[in-house]
Amino acid sequence: MIHPNIPSPAALAAASSDTTPHPPRTEYLATLARHTGVVNVVRFSPFGDMLASAGDDGNVLFWVRQDLSRNNFGQTPFSVSNLDGVHDKECWRVRLMTRTTPLELYDLAWSPDADFVAAGGTDFSVRLLRVSDGTVIREISDHQHYVQGIAWDPLHQYLATQSSDRFMHVYERQKEQDSSSIDMRIVSRNTRSDMQSRSVSEALSSVDAAAPAPAPAFSNVCTSAAASDAQLPPIDVPECSTCSQHAPSSISSDQAQKLYGDDRCTSFFRRLDFSPDGALLVTPTGQFYPLSATEAGSKNTPMSNAVYIYGRANLCRANVPIAALPGHKTTTIAVRFSPILYRLRSSSCSTSKSVPSTAQLSKGVSEAHTSSDTPRPTSMFGLPYRMIYAVATQESVWVYDTQQAGPLCCFSNLHYASFTDLAWSPDGQSLMMSSSDGYCSLAVFDYHELGRPYQYSDQPSLTRTPSRTSGFVAPIPSFEPAPVKLPASSTPSKDAEPKKKRRVALTYEGPLSSSQ
Repeated sequence: MIHPNIPSPAALAAASSDTTPHPPRTEYLATLARHTGVVNVVRFSPFGDMLASAGDDGNVLFWVRQDLSRNNFGQTPFSVSNLDGVHDKECWRVRLMTRTTPLELYDLAWSPDADFVAAGGTDFSVRLLRVSDGTVIREISDHQHYVQGIAWDPLHQYLATQSSDRFMHVYERQKEQDSSSIDMRIVSRNTRSDMQSRSVSEALSSVDAAAPAPAPAFSNVCTSAAASDAQLPPIDVPECSTCSQHAPSSISSDQAQKLYGDDRCTSFFRRLDFSPDGALLVTPTGQFYPLSATEAGSKNTPMSNAVYIYGRANLCRANVPIAALPGHKTTTIAVRFSPILYRLRSSSCSTSKSVPSTAQLSKGVSEAHTSSDTPRPTSMFGLPYRMIYAVATQESVWVYDTQQAGPLCCFSNLHYASFTDLAWSPDGQSLMMSSSDGYCSLAVFDYHELGRPYQYSDQPSLTRTPSRTSGFVAPIPSFEPAPVKLPASSTPSKDAEPKKKRRVALTYEGPLSSSQ
């Protein structure tokens, strides 16, 4: 369990003067044992006061912390972990258990206001649960295979799901009259794209020789933030017009390539994620063909494992990723953004000459207008800040940022089996990596190692989304034993009247027969 605290400006100033590195801030706290099957996903609520878990038993459990001095009937202060000689430092209890499906659950995601949870698994469906009482308020059955990844927009407008049917669906939240319910409408189905006709793919190909592609696996951390100067021109994403998922596509099926791999690429998870500001959506399990679209279907076409990046303005348009990060040796499994925004790095190329200020996305044409104003740091997406995200493959974890196309660092040769999930601490200084071999690895970064934080008041992680169901509180079953009422004392009081004796009259029915 990580003890994270978002550093304040005073803490950052004090840390900059201290040259001694801080020790790893992790310690064992508790073991939560209530599932009857393998646990596949665990997520803290946006407010950090509740924990949701789901697994192969089809149950979604909501955990809350309680005082160690208060134990439920028949329970000890320590969990099953004390059999190994390790005592729990915290006590967690199940606040609510929901039987969502009789099949396995692979992923879940909290809504930004912590009022709802979306869960999906092997029944090809996504279910929206109300956290207050565990009721399934909506069931979405648009996928044709296992639902292996769910991500909720931090601005509470979109919900993205990814399945092994090679589709990535985006749903838009509709206005509800009742604050205790939520309604979703599908706006795009993403499965094919002609990356050759978009300028983003051409830009990625132009910097392929300069940008360091994922190098051979190595065990130590290799930082390349200063050495990787290959950057793309800033991109102004076109505004999204009113469109429907049934709109005809101008790309024929023989020219378009499949964006994602089938169920043979990864067996369990395709964990996609939104950026903390909601501007980008990054999806794993991508397949990138660097050649022309007409040769994409041939057997000799080299395919590269990649992640695809979508812009918020294009989420309601199908099959239009704005960028791809190819070059991975194995299938990408999970993507996770750091909750902290960072300042743009100043590079030597931005100070020596004028840089492109805008770039319009169009099919086959990319116009860059140079500015003669004061040179400023460039960014791949034209954002005034940097966002850092980690990409997990089957054998390594790569850390990227939104300012450049190349990776910042890599972690590899850490586990005997494939990676399964990633998690950042709220302060962005720690990255937890889990594997199917039963072990977790923790990477701890020093202050300013990943960059200097953006304006402290503009951090999305410090802004809490108000709950819409504050007035709706459903009864929650309590797992604590009800207080036992002791019988009243049998000693009569002085003022009480003496009770009269009750006489019972006996009635003769006859002699007992031999058969009885």
